[in-house]
Amino acid sequence: MPARLLILFAALLLGACAVVPPVPRAAPEVHARHLQRLAAIDAFELSGRIGVVTEQKGFSGKLRWTHAPDGDLLAFYSPIGSQVAEIVGNAGGVVLTTSDRKTYVADDAETLLAQTMGWSLPLRGLTDWALGRPTSGPYEDVRWDAQGRITRLRQDGWDIEFPAYQNVDGTELPARIMLKSRRLDLKLLVEQWRTGGIGP
Repeated sequence: MPARLLILFAALLLGACAVVPPVPRAAPEVHARHLQRLAAIDAFELSGRIGVVTEQKGFSGKLRWTHAPDGDLLAFYSPIGSQVAEIVGNAGGVVLTTSDRKTYVADDAETLLAQTMGWSLPLRGLTDWALGRPTSGPYEDVRWDAQGRITRLRQDGWDIEFPAYQNVDGTELPARIMLKSRRLDLKLLVEQWRTGGIGP
């Protein structure tokens, strides 16, 4: 290749590279401030739509979840709004009540959902992940955006993505959450958040 053409090609290549914007990343202090705001939330209530897909069964419908330091209340509804099941859990155990008023008891929600509905939620981790933060345990990978919000997290065998957020009383909370493990795919679209002053 003639030297003149080689120089022109190199100039075009450098120009093309120059127009690609760098991926924005938050400075450590930015996401640290965001995590401090999340740490102040010890109770919340969310409602939205949920989709669960496993190798054998799945569920698509609506969810209302109330979380407080002393327990959780989760209510699952069909797409048309009829209640399918309700879970009440605390340190003493978990009770699931079906739409035909049958009750089931277990030590944790994961076991109870697997036994009664054929699929399970990682409820212990989901309490933190729903707010857009890692659990207190170790994680394999985490990505942040320029606003200090988590966009992707790999923890406890789960790949978790946060494609969208919404502002709730000055704090950015997830609007969409996508979780994937080897056995289960879960999508949660949060339509409404409420934080503070909440009991199960």
